[in-house]
Amino acid sequence: MELERQVEPKNSVNKLILYATVISGVVAAYLMYRRGESLGTIAKSTLTNPIGSFVAEVKSVL
Repeated sequence: MELERQVEPKNSVNKLILYATVISGVVAAYLMYRRGESLGTIAKSTLTNPIGSFVAEVKSVL
């Protein structure tokens, strides 16, 4: 019973990290698309480093 309580918060943190990564990749891809990047560049950038490409796109917008 106690083991389940210890594992549950860790599982929810992992889900949060996964969802944040996917959402940041989608937003970065959208921003790149609006900027006029080619689909190949968008796919390569967002699949290899979704958070880094999101940060770069936010910096370019600001």
